[in-house]
Amino acid sequence: MEREKEVIRSIYHKDVVNFFESIGLSRELERGEIRCSVCGEIITLNNFRAVTRKSENLLFCCNKESCIHKFVSHLRGDKA
Repeated sequence: MEREKEVIRSIYHKDVVNFFESIGLSRELERGEIRCSVCGEIITLNNFRAVTRKSENLLFCCNKESCIHKFVSHLRGDKA
């Protein structure tokens, strides 16, 4: 069975501010209104690790190892 090609986009740490501005969420980031979709921790410039789109929503992930693992597993469709 052939696997689908996977597109992986990355954001350099120095470009995180511009990224949040480009998606119109810089104020929400500054106000602490963006939360990790796994643990609920407030996302900051220092702990932002990943983002993906699910339907119309953006899901963010903080830099906790356990959150990253769950976030990636969910994206892959792994069973818990």
